Amino acid sequence: MMLLKHKGEEMTSVERVVAALNYQKPDRVPVAPLLCGAARRVNGVTYPKWATDAEACAEAFIQSVDLFDYDVIVGLVDLSVESADWGQATVFPPHSTPYTDTNKPFIKNEEDYYRLEKINPRETPRMKMVLEMLSRVVKARGKEKVVCGFIYGPLGVLSQLRGHERLFKDCLKRPEAVKAGLEVVTEVLCDYARAMIETGVHAIAVDTLYACKTIMSKKMWEEMEGPYAKKLCDVIRDAGIALALHNCGGATYFDAQIKWLNPQAISHAYPADDCKDWAEHAAKWGKKVVTMGYLIPSELGLIMTPEQVIEECRREIETFKDCDGGFILAPGCEFPPNGSLLNMAAIMQAVRTYGVYH
Repeated sequence: MMLLKHKGEEMTSVERVVAALNYQKPDRVPVAPLLCGAARRVNGVTYPKWATDAEACAEAFIQSVDLFDYDVIVGLVDLSVESADWGQATVFPPHSTPYTDTNKPFIKNEEDYYRLEKINPRETPRMKMVLEMLSRVVKARGKEKVVCGFIYGPLGVLSQLRGHERLFKDCLKRPEAVKAGLEVVTEVLCDYARAMIETGVHAIAVDTLYACKTIMSKKMWEEMEGPYAKKLCDVIRDAGIALALHNCGGATYFDAQIKWLNPQAISHAYPADDCKDWAEHAAKWGKKVVTMGYLIPSELGLIMTPEQVIEECRREIETFKDCDGGFILAPGCEFPPNGSLLNMAAIMQAVRTYGVYH
């Protein structure tokens, strides 16, 4: 727990976020814009270079946080990072997010789950690159800004190696094979988390995408990912750094995720599955776990004007105003890589206008 500064004194971003995570009202609402792929446009590098070159990637994050003065740097590159290091075929478009080629799955059949071998994230190309990037960002801006690592959860990584549709069928028909694969993936991700912690990050976000009603039943998620994600999250929490979850699926299972993973914050795009709207979500969950959200990325980057962004931010800040400061303004998922950066500036204008705690 931190002591708040005297009224009128501006906090550093680190102080501001720590206050929010501890439900002590900071000077203003913190911002975690998930300005990931879009950051490459600040230092003018191609998407493939940004996604594979630690120095270029780090410099993009550093220049973007200097330009917009937001609070949390979320070190998400893309969701193919971990699976690529097992040998999963990956596509690198020139102007968009890298993605796995699920027409060429690394796990081709049931037997391949059992053949999955442990890899070393400190030595494999893409995870090693992320670790180097985070180390550079922490050294450059870690005293003032919160630096948050990002790890795709065990089931998510396995889905990249197998393909989503095939994995879901296997969860129903061949759960033991899937669990054999999850054991190996989880062990590697735990090593990845330990290496990430050594870079000096303040927090790590684990993506638990499948813990939502629009993708998987709560019972299946608890069986297929709950215990494995817990092992990963235990490593993070036991190291004494903040644990966040990211879930941009519809109707997220807040109760199940809190039961298994006990995060300090959840980054999400939609209200919990047991809430009809954001007002109910704020009343039910707002003082139990910090919400990071919930600007709609597609509208934020491609449809809304800066004036509309400011008004939407005002509305969301107002919705969570009674949560004792436990709210971090963010998009519900990554800021659109090719979206308007004027809207990033509008987010910061909104928190300085409407997000000041009195």
